[in-house]
Amino acid sequence: MKLSIVLLLLSGAMLACSACSHSFAGSPAAERSVPDAMRQYGCPACHVIPGVPGARGQVGPSLAGVGQRSYLAGTLPNTPDTFESWIMHPQHLRPGTAMPEMGVTPVDARRIMEFLERGR
Repeated sequence: MKLSIVLLLLSGAMLACSACSHSFAGSPAAERSVPDAMRQYGCPACHVIPGVPGARGQVGPSLAGVGQRSYLAGTLPNTPDTFESWIMHPQHLRPGTAMPEMGVTPVDARRIMEFLERGR
């Protein structure tokens, strides 16, 4: 039952963000803000993210203070390289996790990680 609810919420979040993914097509990563990039990938649908207007998702954990945490996803050491990899490929690092692959580019992963590391 719990799994079906999580899957339903994730599918809704992915559907909601699919419309967003085209709004920045052709825009170089450096031309859009990190909050805009996070909206493009649908991060606010699942997470509370300080500094990102409207990011009040309750499916995943709040990203407030994530840069000060020792671990990501409960078991992954919180290093810059691991954090970037987690943003891009959560299913590779922890198969079956509720966080879906969202097609985050390496450039955007770096920018998102740096934004979150700053404690915003």
